[in-house]
Amino acid sequence: MTNYNPFDPKPPVGFLASNPALRRHAENPIFTKDELAYPANLAFNAGVNRLNGKYYMAFRYDTFTPDGKGLIISGTGMAESDDGIHWAPYSEPVKFHYRGRLLEWANDARLSVLDGQLYLSFCYNCFHGERPGIAVWRGGVDFDVICLGVPAQRNLILAEDRVNGRFWRLERPATRRPVYDIWISFSNDLVHWGDAELLLGVEDVPFANVKIGGGPPPLRTERGYLMVFHAVDEDKAREISYPNGVKWSRRYTAGAALLDLEDPTKVIALTKSPLLVPEMAYETGNQEFFYRENVIFPCGALMDGTDQLRLYYGAGDYSTCMARIALSDLWDAMTPYTRIADMATYTPSDLMNGSFNYLREGMQA
Repeated sequence: MTNYNPFDPKPPVGFLASNPALRRHAENPIFTKDELAYPANLAFNAGVNRLNGKYYMAFRYDTFTPDGKGLIISGTGMAESDDGIHWAPYSEPVKFHYRGRLLEWANDARLSVLDGQLYLSFCYNCFHGERPGIAVWRGGVDFDVICLGVPAQRNLILAEDRVNGRFWRLERPATRRPVYDIWISFSNDLVHWGDAELLLGVEDVPFANVKIGGGPPPLRTERGYLMVFHAVDEDKAREISYPNGVKWSRRYTAGAALLDLEDPTKVIALTKSPLLVPEMAYETGNQEFFYRENVIFPCGALMDGTDQLRLYYGAGDYSTCMARIALSDLWDAMTPYTRIADMATYTPSDLMNGSFNYLREGMQA
């Protein structure tokens, strides 16, 4: 038998389709840059949450140079809503207060409600790299940054409760590997973070071959923490050439995993197929509006009543949309699962000497 190395580059994924039980909202997109009072070419990837009966959205906005070839700013805006569908954006962007100055290039926000307060997780883009941060809401457009980490990390998501008395968060560091995975770390004070470990690897997700990253804050359910994530696959056969010469052959989809309630470092179930795939006209096929085609980017997940999940996602890197799925259908889409690598400690030596058992179902030739 020839052993298969799950850490080898993965081949193209092929055709994918959304879960038929998932229903997109009829008014999609529910938010675009046309709603804003300040200049922006795009408004997308919005973290959404509820606090004191009101919905809040923290979206990324990008403003281009007049020739459209560069960015003037990529920041974060806020909006609020009574129903989570129709939004009233604030008249100015979010202000991130940090050590006596404002951080302007903070984006890809997620909103978490913890101990009755609204927190915003973000990526700060500076000349020294992509720094992950957490800020707490003062009110209005003002947030106080309480944690700003070392590069290079995106998709930082603060969980909404504690495990064994400690806060926890999802991370997606950039590494020297050609793929990026989802990690988890813990803190006693929201400022100092450690005990980091791999949570889910690209090798574990059949519909990803480039990278995966966290989506909304994990939701606590009776079965475990529900973690919606994005997955990226690349296929040169669907390469798109933009008028400015940029070539794009990636596709972003959304999947879900279930984490153990007592120990969220353990993945206990996984969707072997994506929940959501770019298929609609507002998700793919429109170079006039989109920054990138074939992109689904989940950033918000809330319970709609007791049996429906409401999923907010960016589409085409230009707008925010919403979809729903019944929890019963979501559970049906999941398969009991154990990660291929239980920890991120294995090396080529472990593969060669057989100390890592990497022969698993579907992983042999």
